[in-house]
Amino acid sequence: MQSFISPDNNIVLFFVITGAAAFGIYSEHKKWFGKLSGILVTMISMSLLAMTGVVPVASNPNIKVEVYDLVFSYFIPISIPMLLFSSNIVKIVKESGKLLVAYILGAIGIVIGCFIAFGLIGLGPDSGKTAGVIAATLIGGSVNFIAAAEALNFSTNPLFTATIAVDNFVSNLYTLFLFLTPSLLFLSRFFVKPKKENQIEEVKSDSKTFPMTMERIAVSVFIAALIAGLGSIIAPFLQNLLQTDINLSILIITVLAVLAANLFPKLLRPLEDTAFSVGLWMMYVFLAVIGAATNIQQIFSIGPAVLAFYLAIMLFHFVFLLSLAKLFKLDVYEVVISSAANIMGPSVAAPMAASMGQKKLVTPGILVGILGYVIGTFIGVSIAIYLS
Repeated sequence: MQSFISPDNNIVLFFVITGAAAFGIYSEHKKWFGKLSGILVTMISMSLLAMTGVVPVASNPNIKVEVYDLVFSYFIPISIPMLLFSSNIVKIVKESGKLLVAYILGAIGIVIGCFIAFGLIGLGPDSGKTAGVIAATLIGGSVNFIAAAEALNFSTNPLFTATIAVDNFVSNLYTLFLFLTPSLLFLSRFFVKPKKENQIEEVKSDSKTFPMTMERIAVSVFIAALIAGLGSIIAPFLQNLLQTDINLSILIITVLAVLAANLFPKLLRPLEDTAFSVGLWMMYVFLAVIGAATNIQQIFSIGPAVLAFYLAIMLFHFVFLLSLAKLFKLDVYEVVISSAANIMGPSVAAPMAASMGQKKLVTPGILVGILGYVIGTFIGVSIAIYLS
């Protein structure tokens, strides 16, 4: 069926895609749909437009849509470095304290839980890749979801949209559970007594802010494009050497971005906020195109198994953390905030710490969440390779 907007009408299609991304971002900030993620709003919007024939379906191999190809080819390789400008590992290790220990334990719990879930729940073809993508996102958040999916050539799979839909649903439920956890008295015996020093307002030595400017946008995009270009040059040689069909360019770009963040932290520090905002917008545009490839019927047929897979991992992750909390002298807030950093990333861990009065855990919550951005993709892809 011919779509209302022609596949070669590039400007109008780009307007619709960026409009869906803007709608998702704006709706999340305005809370139009409650706690529904802006990512999901963006994808559903484009999915409805594709299913009703307004825009071409991205998953149709018989139709070439240059705008979709542009987004697939350039937006993810350039956005990932910008999202990792703040991944200074030395700073993370030095400043995150006990929260780093709790975060690592939580990540171990997710990996073990993933293998248990894989043995219990069948996800059909490409189940190994699905398991790897789920592990990646539960270790670091949606940045890892997209990166792992791209590396594993999974982003056009019907399971992709089902997985991201379930991911948003269970993440919201899990966030509510974590907020309730400190008030569940029967769990208190598993934790050490909450540390009073974590409630003290933290004095920041580096309070200087760097507002977004044209210069910072230009330099951020240039550095990200440079890293993406180097990754795309190195990847084919490494793929031939290892004789693999895995898209190594995303992994190499991630490595190069982390190296840049750790070798040149002073250079990148003024660019961090600008780069993250631009990178996140590019991620939303990419997800809008993924939404145009969505098949709602496949989501409902596959969704329950994916939901069970998520719940099995999250349950094991929390029980694993709970069982080791006293051994590692962790209080309930350290467990809850580190778990939020695992499952949802720094954007949830930091405000959770602040709202619970744990002022000294706000910055560590951000730092361990950023660590998740660094390691999540590699762990997820490794799991997918092993299980496939």
